Amino acid sequence: MKRLSFLNINLLLLLLVCTVPLAAAEQVDEEIVVTATKIPQPITEVPGLVQTIDEETNAEDQNKSVGELLLQEGLTVSTHGGGASFANIQLGGASAAQTLVMFDGIPLSGGTTGIVDLSNIPVSGVEKIEVVYGPLSALYGANALGGVVNIIPNLTGDAEQRFYLSGGTFGSARGSLQLTRERWGLAIGAARTDGHRPHSATERYDLAAQLNLVQHENDFLKLYGGYRVKNAQLPGSELWPSKDHQEDRNLFLNLAGKKEYSNNSLEVKLSYQSWDNYHDSIFNKDCHFSTRWGSDLTFRHDRDAHRFLAGLAFNYDTSDSTASGKHWQHGIGLYLQDLWDLNDQLLLHAGLRWDQIAEYKPVFSPRVGLTWFPAERLNFGLSYGTAFRVPTVNDLYWKGSGNPDLKPEYGQKWEVSAHWQERQITVKANAYQSLLRDGIIWADPDGDDQWLPENVDRLRIYGFNLIATYDWGLIDTSLGYAFLDRRGWDSLRAGYTRDLNYFGQHQFNLKGQADFGKLNINTGCQVVANRIGTANGEKMPDYLLLSAGLRYQLTTNYVLSFDVENLTDTKYQIQEGYPMPGRNFKLTLNGRY
Repeated sequence: MKRLSFLNINLLLLLLVCTVPLAAAEQVDEEIVVTATKIPQPITEVPGLVQTIDEETNAEDQNKSVGELLLQEGLTVSTHGGGASFANIQLGGASAAQTLVMFDGIPLSGGTTGIVDLSNIPVSGVEKIEVVYGPLSALYGANALGGVVNIIPNLTGDAEQRFYLSGGTFGSARGSLQLTRERWGLAIGAARTDGHRPHSATERYDLAAQLNLVQHENDFLKLYGGYRVKNAQLPGSELWPSKDHQEDRNLFLNLAGKKEYSNNSLEVKLSYQSWDNYHDSIFNKDCHFSTRWGSDLTFRHDRDAHRFLAGLAFNYDTSDSTASGKHWQHGIGLYLQDLWDLNDQLLLHAGLRWDQIAEYKPVFSPRVGLTWFPAERLNFGLSYGTAFRVPTVNDLYWKGSGNPDLKPEYGQKWEVSAHWQERQITVKANAYQSLLRDGIIWADPDGDDQWLPENVDRLRIYGFNLIATYDWGLIDTSLGYAFLDRRGWDSLRAGYTRDLNYFGQHQFNLKGQADFGKLNINTGCQVVANRIGTANGEKMPDYLLLSAGLRYQLTTNYVLSFDVENLTDTKYQIQEGYPMPGRNFKLTLNGRY
């Protein structure tokens, strides 16, 4: 495909935005989000850029994985393609290890790699996903340089049963069943595929349950547990094909409680996670077992114009690996935050967190910003924050390649943002600059395929995001555009000349859906441009993807769907050497009773 110029993309973007009519100022129900400040707030009052995927979107296809859903919503997800692939999200130019993934507000452990596989987390039972662009170490500690993805589950509600059955290209079949009651719920699911490449068959099973032990208007005590299994054949890259096999088993348990009294509230979370991984290749048969015990205690006090938050977090991680040995690591964090309404138009938000992790020096992570509300449902924000990431077990101790002398990464970010919402239209935008010091990357400095982790002296990222939605009545449309320039410092040239834009400098997403009685039609378009390969730094082709779907309401309780991805059968790769699936379809039947 012909390379798309920055000018052409922006002209198209400007044209589409200018064709959206202005909506009359009417009263609307504002969405409430919690991840950005740990305090429930209307989304128009939250500092910085927040993107949400609501319950209605999640419910359209509970057979998806969270990775597939985030990719569908226009976020940057690194994947080798297909069900067997490892999938991870990268926000604001930060790597997957620098983007924190949470489940119900609890940071998920990435085991020895430090990276969470989103292809193995089902959408079934997920009520909402909140994506907050960082840095957020002032609230959540390590690994939140790029931002935070918070997957919020809920298996309780009105008594009903839901099921989803689907089948499609590449011998794919998926099914899930969800039972919902006022105080408890259960979700089970399974999926399999032959894969779009030789030796890429995959099976996945999942089980989740929730029990609300105490449930009042503002107080609760709930127990949530989930268990996931994934067995995958790994074909490797086209340059280095393989016939590896990998098995993953993940367990997640969480006991959470909240008590409100007067102008105060206390929330406690106790969690346990484990990741059992087995990887079989022609070279090695490696086993990795990681655990995390975690706790988080948060106290909130509201007084006059202040909403004050204080918290204590503690994690204890262990790993036992045939490739990196036996290790343990503890971390403790203390954090403070204040949201101060200076007047009707100005909100000051400030936070500070102290972290002590293993043998590393204590880290202080500040965050401060000012939000201006010149009109109802319109705000402009200016913020500054810092963040950090400690090396993973693999970074430090991987056999033959680990570097125990690695230092933690430190980053800082300036951001300006805007958010406008009326009855029919929502527009969100931000522009930012991030600077990273001692960034950890795996590099092949001698070109002999001996990849080693190293601390890059400096890394600079410029970026811009725009998200706009408009409700035309029968038709809903959304438009997203992201610009990113990620550069590493070159000491020989004394400048940021190392091009690290592996996932494209420009990404354009356009979605639309229309309702015609019982029939719903949806379409999507994604353009990714200006990419380089990870192996040799050469330019990679731009690509354009089209998708379409039909949903028909058979009866009150049953819906039949037909979806086609990669409509034009485009040949493309997200990761160099790993071809993505061509044109593929899926037929789904879902119902409730």
